Amino acid sequence: MKKKLVLFTAFVAMFSFIALGVGSALAEPEIVPGGPWITDNQNVSLERLNDYTQLVKRLKQIEKISKGLVELEIIGDTNEGRNVYLAKIGDPANDPVMIITQQHGNEVMTTEAALRLIKWLGTGNDQAMEILDQLYVLIVPRVNPDGAEMYWRYNVDTAAPARNTVEGFYTSSTAGEGWDINRYHWVTDWTLSTLYQNHPAAYPENPVAEAVAVINAFNQYIPLWIADFHHQGTYVTEEGDSVTSSILWPRNEEVAADVVDLSKQLCITIFDHMKKFGFSTVTLYPGGTYAGIGRNGYGLAGAGSILVELKGGIGQKQSGMIIKHAYEQMLSIIKATADGSLYDVDPARSDEIPPRGSYYYKDLPPE
Repeated sequence: MKKKLVLFTAFVAMFSFIALGVGSALAEPEIVPGGPWITDNQNVSLERLNDYTQLVKRLKQIEKISKGLVELEIIGDTNEGRNVYLAKIGDPANDPVMIITQQHGNEVMTTEAALRLIKWLGTGNDQAMEILDQLYVLIVPRVNPDGAEMYWRYNVDTAAPARNTVEGFYTSSTAGEGWDINRYHWVTDWTLSTLYQNHPAAYPENPVAEAVAVINAFNQYIPLWIADFHHQGTYVTEEGDSVTSSILWPRNEEVAADVVDLSKQLCITIFDHMKKFGFSTVTLYPGGTYAGIGRNGYGLAGAGSILVELKGGIGQKQSGMIIKHAYEQMLSIIKATADGSLYDVDPARSDEIPPRGSYYYKDLPPE
Protein backbone atom coordinates (compact mmCIF):
# COMPACT_ATOMS: atom_id res chain seq x y z
CA MET A 1 0.00 0.00 0.00
CA LYS A 2 1.26 3.43 -0.80
CA LYS A 3 1.72 5.51 2.30
CA LYS A 4 0.48 8.72 0.74
CA LEU A 5 -2.53 8.87 -1.49
CA VAL A 6 -4.10 11.85 -3.15
CA LEU A 7 -7.82 11.40 -2.80
CA PHE A 8 -10.56 13.42 -4.39
CA THR A 9 -13.96 13.96 -2.89
CA ALA A 10 -15.37 12.01 -5.80
CA PHE A 11 -14.07 8.81 -4.22
CA VAL A 12 -16.99 9.00 -1.82
CA ALA A 13 -19.16 7.68 -4.63
CA MET A 14 -17.41 4.35 -4.14
CA PHE A 15 -19.22 3.84 -0.85
CA SER A 16 -22.52 2.02 -0.80
CA PHE A 17 -24.41 4.77 0.97
CA ILE A 18 -24.50 6.96 -2.12
CA ALA A 19 -26.89 4.55 -3.80
CA LEU A 20 -29.38 4.56 -0.95
CA GLY A 21 -31.17 7.72 -2.07
CA VAL A 22 -31.16 9.20 1.43
CA GLY A 23 -31.88 12.91 1.74
CA SER A 24 -28.94 15.25 2.13
CA ALA A 25 -28.04 18.11 4.45
CA LEU A 26 -25.98 21.12 3.50
CA ALA A 27 -23.04 22.03 5.70
CA GLU A 28 -24.05 24.12 8.67
CA PRO A 29 -21.65 25.53 11.27
CA GLU A 30 -23.65 24.15 14.21
CA ILE A 31 -23.07 20.47 13.43
CA VAL A 32 -21.62 18.76 16.51
CA PRO A 33 -18.80 18.04 16.14
CA GLY A 34 -18.04 19.79 12.88
CA GLY A 35 -15.96 18.10 10.22
CA PRO A 36 -13.34 17.07 9.49
CA TRP A 37 -13.74 16.74 5.74
CA ILE A 38 -11.61 15.50 2.89
CA THR A 39 -11.19 18.47 0.59
CA ASP A 40 -10.40 18.65 -3.11
CA ASN A 41 -6.91 17.32 -3.89
CA GLN A 42 -6.20 16.81 -0.19
CA ASN A 43 -3.13 14.73 0.63
CA VAL A 44 -4.42 12.00 2.94
CA SER A 45 -1.87 10.27 5.13
CA LEU A 46 -2.27 6.54 5.71
CA GLU A 47 0.86 6.28 7.83
CA ARG A 48 -0.97 4.93 10.87
CA LEU A 49 -2.54 2.08 8.87
CA ASN A 50 -1.03 -1.35 8.32
CA ASP A 51 -0.51 -2.52 4.76
CA TYR A 52 -0.67 -6.25 4.05
CA THR A 53 2.94 -7.00 4.97
CA GLN A 54 2.67 -5.01 8.19
CA LEU A 55 -0.68 -6.60 9.06
CA VAL A 56 0.73 -10.11 8.74
CA LYS A 57 3.80 -9.15 10.76
CA ARG A 58 1.68 -7.69 13.56
CA LEU A 59 -0.62 -10.69 13.67
CA LYS A 60 2.32 -13.08 13.92
CA GLN A 61 3.91 -10.96 16.65
CA ILE A 62 0.67 -11.00 18.64
CA GLU A 63 0.37 -14.75 18.16
CA LYS A 64 3.93 -15.28 19.40
CA ILE A 65 3.66 -13.17 22.55
CA SER A 66 0.19 -14.48 23.45
CA LYS A 67 1.67 -17.78 24.69
CA GLY A 68 -0.94 -19.88 22.97
CA LEU A 69 -4.00 -17.70 23.50
CA VAL A 70 -4.01 -16.48 19.89
CA GLU A 71 -3.77 -18.86 16.95
CA LEU A 72 -3.72 -17.71 13.35
CA GLU A 73 -5.42 -19.64 10.58
CA ILE A 74 -5.30 -18.90 6.86
CA ILE A 75 -8.90 -19.33 5.76
CA GLY A 76 -8.46 -18.36 2.11
CA ASP A 77 -6.33 -16.75 -0.56
CA THR A 78 -7.05 -13.79 -2.79
CA ASN A 79 -6.71 -13.61 -6.55
CA GLU A 80 -3.40 -11.79 -6.09
CA GLY A 81 -2.06 -14.46 -3.74
CA ARG A 82 -2.55 -12.77 -0.37
CA ASN A 83 -3.82 -14.71 2.63
CA VAL A 84 -7.04 -14.02 4.48
CA TYR A 85 -6.27 -14.50 8.18
CA LEU A 86 -8.52 -15.57 11.01
CA ALA A 87 -7.31 -14.89 14.55
CA LYS A 88 -8.69 -17.49 16.96
CA ILE A 89 -8.48 -16.45 20.59
CA GLY A 90 -9.14 -18.62 23.63
CA ASP A 91 -10.40 -22.15 24.12
CA PRO A 92 -12.07 -23.86 21.12
CA ALA A 93 -14.33 -25.69 23.58
CA ASN A 94 -16.11 -22.43 24.42
CA ASP A 95 -18.94 -20.81 22.50
CA PRO A 96 -17.56 -19.06 19.39
CA VAL A 97 -18.37 -15.49 18.33
CA MET A 98 -17.06 -13.81 15.19
CA ILE A 99 -16.03 -10.32 14.05
CA ILE A 100 -15.05 -9.41 10.49
CA THR A 101 -13.70 -6.11 9.16
CA GLN A 102 -12.68 -4.41 5.93
CA GLN A 103 -14.75 -6.25 3.39
CA HIS A 104 -14.40 -3.02 1.43
CA GLY A 105 -10.76 -2.18 0.86
CA ASN A 106 -11.10 1.57 1.36
CA GLU A 107 -12.91 1.23 4.70
CA VAL A 108 -9.85 1.01 6.83
CA MET A 109 -10.10 2.10 10.47
CA THR A 110 -12.02 -0.89 11.80
CA THR A 111 -9.11 -3.18 10.91
CA GLU A 112 -6.94 -1.18 13.29
CA ALA A 113 -9.61 -1.61 15.97
CA ALA A 114 -9.68 -5.36 15.36
CA LEU A 115 -5.89 -5.57 15.72
CA ARG A 116 -6.13 -3.68 19.00
CA LEU A 117 -8.77 -6.11 20.26
CA ILE A 118 -6.78 -9.20 19.23
CA LYS A 119 -3.73 -7.84 21.02
CA TRP A 120 -5.67 -6.99 24.19
CA LEU A 121 -7.38 -10.37 24.38
CA GLY A 122 -4.05 -12.07 23.70
CA THR A 123 -2.45 -10.49 26.76
CA GLY A 124 -4.44 -12.85 28.96
CA ASN A 125 -4.97 -10.24 31.66
CA ASP A 126 -7.73 -10.79 34.22
CA GLN A 127 -10.37 -8.87 32.28
CA ALA A 128 -9.50 -10.62 29.03
CA MET A 129 -9.65 -14.02 30.73
CA GLU A 130 -13.12 -13.28 32.08
CA ILE A 131 -14.15 -13.22 28.43
CA LEU A 132 -11.96 -16.07 27.21
CA ASP A 133 -13.12 -18.36 30.01
CA GLN A 134 -16.55 -18.22 28.34
CA LEU A 135 -15.99 -17.50 24.64
CA TYR A 136 -13.86 -18.50 21.70
CA VAL A 137 -13.34 -15.22 19.86
CA LEU A 138 -12.82 -15.37 16.09
CA ILE A 139 -11.67 -12.24 14.24
CA VAL A 140 -10.99 -11.70 10.54
CA PRO A 141 -9.13 -8.36 10.70
CA ARG A 142 -9.07 -7.80 6.95
CA VAL A 143 -11.40 -9.70 4.65
CA ASN A 144 -10.19 -7.86 1.55
CA PRO A 145 -6.36 -7.66 1.44
CA ASP A 146 -6.22 -6.98 -2.31
CA GLY A 147 -8.75 -4.16 -2.19
CA ALA A 148 -6.91 -2.66 0.76
CA GLU A 149 -3.71 -2.50 -1.26
CA MET A 150 -5.58 -0.83 -4.12
CA TYR A 151 -7.48 1.37 -1.67
CA TRP A 152 -10.80 0.73 -3.37
CA ARG A 153 -14.09 -0.87 -2.43
CA TYR A 154 -13.85 -4.10 -4.39
CA ASN A 155 -11.60 -7.14 -4.36
CA VAL A 156 -9.26 -7.58 -7.35
CA ASP A 157 -10.41 -9.82 -10.17
CA THR A 158 -9.42 -9.10 -13.75
CA ALA A 159 -12.20 -11.43 -14.93
CA ALA A 160 -14.96 -9.49 -13.15
CA PRO A 161 -17.59 -8.04 -15.48
CA ALA A 162 -18.85 -4.48 -15.26
CA ARG A 163 -21.57 -3.74 -12.72
CA ASN A 164 -25.11 -4.86 -13.56
CA THR A 165 -26.99 -5.76 -10.42
CA VAL A 166 -30.05 -7.04 -12.28
CA GLU A 167 -27.77 -9.73 -13.68
CA GLY A 168 -26.17 -10.30 -10.26
CA PHE A 169 -22.95 -8.47 -11.08
CA TYR A 170 -22.27 -6.53 -7.87
CA THR A 171 -18.95 -5.32 -9.21
CA SER A 172 -17.04 -2.19 -10.08
CA SER A 173 -18.58 -0.15 -12.84
CA THR A 174 -15.37 -0.85 -14.76
CA ALA A 175 -14.90 -4.38 -16.07
CA GLY A 176 -11.80 -6.19 -14.89
CA GLU A 177 -11.52 -4.54 -11.47
CA GLY A 178 -13.37 -6.63 -8.93
CA TRP A 179 -16.44 -7.77 -7.00
CA ASP A 180 -18.22 -6.21 -4.04
CA ILE A 181 -17.49 -8.90 -1.46
CA ASN A 182 -20.43 -7.94 0.74
CA ARG A 183 -22.98 -9.08 -1.81
CA TYR A 184 -21.78 -12.68 -2.00
CA HIS A 185 -22.49 -14.17 1.43
CA TRP A 186 -24.85 -16.87 0.18
CA VAL A 187 -24.07 -19.06 3.16
CA THR A 188 -26.60 -21.87 2.91
CA ASP A 189 -27.14 -22.30 -0.85
CA TRP A 190 -25.19 -20.63 -3.66
CA THR A 191 -27.80 -21.67 -6.22
CA LEU A 192 -30.21 -19.14 -4.67
CA SER A 193 -27.92 -16.26 -5.58
CA THR A 194 -28.90 -13.77 -8.25
CA LEU A 195 -25.68 -14.48 -10.11
CA TYR A 196 -26.26 -18.23 -10.26
CA GLN A 197 -29.92 -17.80 -11.17
CA ASN A 198 -28.97 -15.69 -14.19
CA HIS A 199 -25.66 -17.35 -15.15
CA PRO A 200 -25.53 -20.91 -13.77
CA ALA A 201 -23.10 -22.18 -16.39
CA ALA A 202 -20.65 -19.30 -16.02
CA TYR A 203 -20.83 -19.19 -12.20
CA PRO A 204 -21.62 -22.66 -10.85
CA GLU A 205 -19.77 -21.65 -7.67
CA ASN A 206 -19.26 -18.40 -5.81
CA PRO A 207 -16.55 -16.46 -7.71
CA VAL A 208 -15.61 -14.19 -4.78
CA ALA A 209 -12.74 -15.90 -2.97
CA GLU A 210 -12.82 -13.65 0.08
CA ALA A 211 -16.55 -14.17 0.69
CA VAL A 212 -16.04 -17.93 0.32
CA ALA A 213 -13.23 -17.78 2.91
CA VAL A 214 -15.50 -16.14 5.48
CA ILE A 215 -18.40 -18.46 4.67
CA ASN A 216 -16.19 -21.52 5.11
CA ALA A 217 -14.86 -20.25 8.45
CA PHE A 218 -18.40 -19.49 9.59
CA ASN A 219 -19.60 -22.97 8.63
CA GLN A 220 -16.61 -24.58 10.33
CA TYR A 221 -16.98 -22.80 13.67
CA ILE A 222 -20.74 -22.00 13.76
CA PRO A 223 -20.51 -18.82 15.87
CA LEU A 224 -23.36 -17.61 18.04
CA TRP A 225 -23.17 -14.31 16.20
CA ILE A 226 -21.15 -12.43 13.63
CA ALA A 227 -20.51 -8.67 13.59
CA ASP A 228 -19.49 -7.02 10.32
CA PHE A 229 -17.68 -3.67 10.63
CA HIS A 230 -17.62 -1.08 7.82
CA HIS A 231 -17.44 2.67 7.18
CA GLN A 232 -20.10 4.92 5.79
CA GLY A 233 -19.76 8.59 4.91
CA THR A 234 -20.58 11.46 7.23
CA TYR A 235 -24.22 11.85 8.24
CA VAL A 236 -26.03 14.32 10.46
CA THR A 237 -29.17 13.79 12.54
CA GLU A 238 -32.15 16.11 12.50
CA GLU A 239 -30.81 17.56 15.76
CA GLY A 240 -27.52 18.48 14.11
CA ASP A 241 -25.36 15.74 15.64
CA SER A 242 -22.62 14.17 13.57
CA VAL A 243 -23.32 10.43 13.29
CA THR A 244 -20.32 8.44 14.49
CA SER A 245 -21.79 5.01 13.70
CA SER A 246 -24.92 3.31 12.44
CA ILE A 247 -26.05 -0.22 13.26
CA LEU A 248 -28.54 -2.75 11.91
CA TRP A 249 -29.74 -6.34 12.28
CA PRO A 250 -30.95 -8.71 9.50
CA ARG A 251 -33.87 -7.36 7.53
CA ASN A 252 -34.50 -10.30 5.23
CA GLU A 253 -38.02 -11.58 5.83
CA GLU A 254 -36.88 -15.22 6.03
CA VAL A 255 -34.56 -14.73 9.02
CA ALA A 256 -35.93 -16.49 12.10
CA ALA A 257 -37.48 -14.28 14.77
CA ASP A 258 -35.13 -15.47 17.52
CA VAL A 259 -32.13 -14.64 15.33
CA VAL A 260 -33.49 -11.15 14.71
CA ASP A 261 -34.01 -10.71 18.46
CA LEU A 262 -30.44 -11.76 19.25
CA SER A 263 -29.16 -9.40 16.58
CA LYS A 264 -31.22 -6.55 18.02
CA GLN A 265 -29.79 -7.33 21.47
CA LEU A 266 -26.30 -6.92 20.04
CA CYS A 267 -27.22 -3.59 18.46
CA ILE A 268 -28.84 -2.27 21.63
CA THR A 269 -25.77 -3.29 23.64
CA ILE A 270 -23.62 -1.14 21.35
CA PHE A 271 -26.17 1.68 21.48
CA ASP A 272 -26.19 1.72 25.29
CA HIS A 273 -22.43 1.32 25.66
CA MET A 274 -21.56 4.22 23.39
CA LYS A 275 -23.71 6.67 25.33
CA LYS A 276 -20.87 7.07 27.83
CA PHE A 277 -18.52 8.56 25.25
CA GLY A 278 -18.42 12.19 24.22
CA PHE A 279 -19.22 12.98 20.60
CA SER A 280 -20.77 9.56 20.06
CA THR A 281 -24.02 9.37 18.14
CA VAL A 282 -25.26 5.91 17.19
CA THR A 283 -28.14 5.63 14.73
CA LEU A 284 -30.03 3.03 12.72
CA TYR A 285 -28.59 2.08 9.34
CA PRO A 286 -31.25 1.98 6.57
CA GLY A 287 -30.26 -1.36 5.08
CA GLY A 288 -32.30 -3.63 2.85
CA THR A 289 -33.28 -7.28 2.56
CA TYR A 290 -30.88 -8.63 -0.10
CA ALA A 291 -29.92 -12.14 1.02
CA GLY A 292 -26.30 -11.98 -0.16
CA ILE A 293 -25.33 -9.14 2.17
CA GLY A 294 -23.40 -10.47 5.16
CA ARG A 295 -25.86 -9.13 7.71
CA ASN A 296 -28.72 -11.01 6.04
CA GLY A 297 -26.78 -14.03 4.80
CA TYR A 298 -25.49 -15.06 8.21
CA GLY A 299 -28.84 -14.30 9.79
CA LEU A 300 -30.44 -16.67 7.30
CA ALA A 301 -27.85 -19.25 8.37
CA GLY A 302 -29.08 -19.01 11.97
CA ALA A 303 -26.54 -16.73 13.64
CA GLY A 304 -27.07 -13.38 15.26
CA SER A 305 -25.77 -10.94 12.68
CA ILE A 306 -25.19 -7.21 12.73
CA LEU A 307 -23.75 -4.48 10.57
CA VAL A 308 -21.77 -1.64 12.15
CA GLU A 309 -20.98 1.35 9.94
CA LEU A 310 -18.47 3.81 11.39
CA LYS A 311 -18.19 7.41 10.22
CA GLY A 312 -16.08 7.60 7.07
CA GLY A 313 -14.74 10.02 4.50
CA ILE A 314 -12.62 11.79 7.12
CA GLY A 315 -9.06 10.89 6.17
CA GLN A 316 -6.66 10.81 9.10
CA LYS A 317 -8.16 13.74 10.97
CA GLN A 318 -10.57 11.85 13.21
CA SER A 319 -9.14 8.38 12.81
CA GLY A 320 -8.10 7.93 16.44
CA MET A 321 -11.63 8.54 17.69
CA ILE A 322 -13.20 6.25 15.10
CA ILE A 323 -10.74 3.42 15.86
CA LYS A 324 -11.50 3.84 19.57
CA HIS A 325 -15.25 3.74 18.94
CA ALA A 326 -14.99 0.60 16.80
CA TYR A 327 -12.84 -1.10 19.44
CA GLU A 328 -15.32 -0.22 22.19
CA GLN A 329 -18.23 -1.53 20.16
CA MET A 330 -16.47 -4.82 19.48
CA LEU A 331 -15.51 -5.22 23.11
CA SER A 332 -18.98 -4.29 24.40
CA ILE A 333 -20.76 -7.14 22.60
CA ILE A 334 -18.06 -9.66 23.48
CA LYS A 335 -18.24 -8.73 27.17
CA ALA A 336 -22.03 -8.77 27.21
CA THR A 337 -22.08 -12.22 25.62
CA ALA A 338 -19.49 -13.57 28.03
CA ASP A 339 -21.22 -12.33 31.19
CA GLY A 340 -24.72 -13.11 29.93
CA SER A 341 -26.04 -9.56 30.12
CA LEU A 342 -26.63 -9.61 26.37
CA TYR A 343 -29.56 -11.94 26.85
CA ASP A 344 -31.23 -9.65 29.40
CA VAL A 345 -31.61 -6.88 26.81
CA ASP A 346 -35.16 -6.31 25.58
CA PRO A 347 -35.10 -6.59 21.77
CA ALA A 348 -38.10 -4.25 21.57
CA ARG A 349 -35.81 -1.44 22.67
CA SER A 350 -34.46 -1.40 19.13
CA ASP A 351 -37.18 1.17 18.50
CA GLU A 352 -35.11 3.60 20.60
CA ILE A 353 -32.33 3.74 18.00
CA PRO A 354 -32.91 6.92 15.95
CA PRO A 355 -32.80 7.03 12.14
CA ARG A 356 -29.45 7.77 10.55
CA GLY A 357 -30.36 11.17 9.17
CA SER A 358 -29.01 12.86 6.08
CA TYR A 359 -25.77 12.66 4.18
CA TYR A 360 -23.72 15.72 5.00
CA TYR A 361 -22.63 17.72 1.98
CA LYS A 362 -20.10 20.52 2.30
CA ASP A 363 -21.56 22.01 -0.89
CA LEU A 364 -24.72 21.53 -2.89
CA PRO A 365 -25.37 17.82 -3.53
CA PRO A 366 -24.97 16.50 -7.07
CA GLU A 367 -28.09 16.73 -9.22
